[in-house]
Amino acid sequence: MMAPMRFAFGVLALVLACGPALAEDVQSQPSASATTTIPVAPLTPQQKQALELDQLLGKLHSAPKAADVSKLEGDIFALWARNDSPTAVVLLRESSAAIDARDFDPAEQMLSQLLETYPDFAEGWNRRAALYYLMKRYDAALIDVDHALALEPRNFGALIGKGMILRAQKKSDEAVAVLKEALAVNPHLEIVRDTIKMIEKESPHV
Repeated sequence: MMAPMRFAFGVLALVLACGPALAEDVQSQPSASATTTIPVAPLTPQQKQALELDQLLGKLHSAPKAADVSKLEGDIFALWARNDSPTAVVLLRESSAAIDARDFDPAEQMLSQLLETYPDFAEGWNRRAALYYLMKRYDAALIDVDHALALEPRNFGALIGKGMILRAQKKSDEAVAVLKEALAVNPHLEIVRDTIKMIEKESPHV
């Protein structure tokens, strides 16, 4: 979920191959060698996106503590909202606009249509989880955010969202644990550190 509910994780997938040098005997010469290169299949759009995400998250994690990482975060959010299908992108965008306008019923219809057709679109699950959170349907929100995280475990926005859902369910221990996972991916989330302190203050046993 992206802040303030628009937060709205990638696996490196490179296919590398190389051909060995082959020794070839030729009658007119003592020996000769030739190198054969096996063609490498081009990366699929999904593999390219996974590689790009891996690079962006690496830069985010290694950025100095005082660095302004807002652009990096924005690039990551934009990457998560990407899909090969223009229809999926439109449904995600329009449902997000409906959520912003607090038109929850049409937003839910669009997101449910999106997920029925594109069940592997992690950000669709994340966005509907955000919607259900706003509707105070916390059990449904938790199911959806877990779907999102199963598809993209490093989505720190979804981890933040899950932490907020668990907090709303009075599951303080679990909420703090998940928010710490978000910090492990993106150490620049000062608001998350503040939220953890607040939860620990509210629940001293945490």
